[in-house]
Amino acid sequence: MKKILALILAASMIVTVPAYTPTVTAQATSKKVKNLQKKQQKTQAEVDSLQSKLVDIISQIDGLESDIKSNAQDIEDTKEEVKEAKKAEKQQYKAMKSRIRYFYENDTDNNVFNILVGSKSLTDFINKVSYMNSVYSYDRDLLDSYEATRVEIQGMEEDLEDKQIELKKEKQQLKSNKASLNSLIDSKKGEVADIQKQVTKAKKEAARKAAEKAAALERERQARNAAAAAAAARRSARRVNSGGGSSSNSSAYTQDADPSPATSVSGGAVVSYANQFVGNPYVWGGNSLTNGCDCSGFVVQVYRHFGINLSGSRNSAALRSVGQAVSPGNIKAGDIVCYPGHVAIYSGNGCIVEAQSSRAGITNNRAWNHGTVLAIRRVI
Repeated sequence: MKKILALILAASMIVTVPAYTPTVTAQATSKKVKNLQKKQQKTQAEVDSLQSKLVDIISQIDGLESDIKSNAQDIEDTKEEVKEAKKAEKQQYKAMKSRIRYFYENDTDNNVFNILVGSKSLTDFINKVSYMNSVYSYDRDLLDSYEATRVEIQGMEEDLEDKQIELKKEKQQLKSNKASLNSLIDSKKGEVADIQKQVTKAKKEAARKAAEKAAALERERQARNAAAAAAAARRSARRVNSGGGSSSNSSAYTQDADPSPATSVSGGAVVSYANQFVGNPYVWGGNSLTNGCDCSGFVVQVYRHFGINLSGSRNSAALRSVGQAVSPGNIKAGDIVCYPGHVAIYSGNGCIVEAQSSRAGITNNRAWNHGTVLAIRRVI
């Protein structure tokens, strides 16, 4: 009977001693692991930010490569156009000299003085004076056209040189961006891999130490329980022996430029009229919408049809200052779009109608922002 009571008391003491359950995250994770986890979180945030930047850089590189191809094609087109312009310049200069030499230097019966003196009547005199005025006007127009062509050639050659310089800079920047991108990727890959190794090693070390500590604590718990059971057995035996009976005490987380209309002419009417000449040829220095014109001649002649005189700005550079400035966000049909050495009319839906080049002629299918836009002007 005494032995049975002693065993019951011992079992009771074992149950009332709280068991120790090790928790790795709360009790066994070392300070080193916590610091490494913080470092890992910080590095991961840097990696996420870097990945976002890499996406931006790759997008910029793609855009830059597209611009380089477009600029290269524009340069080739411009070279061909400069050749055509120089031909037109020589032809105009030759024709002008021939006219001047014939009417003002040739000492024949067609000499201006002889024409006037040789008039047979007042009517004959007036007819000859009228003829002389017509010849003078023709020569003046020829001279103006020659001067406009010369200015246009000079501007195109300068724009071509600027494009070449800009293209070289963009290519160099592209190479630099790619080199920096590759270097940054290699560096961060190595850093992330190194930190990951450290974290993995530290976690293994922390788990090993936590297991060792848990085992030690379990051994201590078992020893304490065994000692408590033994002490309880002894006390129970003493109570039984003394007749005292048994006891079971338990312890237990901003505005854009959009000028008002200056005329009653609608942009749609301008575009509709301009589109009639799509497919006609491109001719340097030309002013004919049907037989051929260049980019600035096309714009000037289209607006002349609506009573708007832009002949004083007979080149792409001068057209950058006509009318009123318009911001890209407010561009409308009929607005004039100016590029380096080129000018066109915005036709709506993101496109332009233009005298594009000697190879393409007059077209209406290019995007208005296909190249560098220097100015947008509104004259209607």
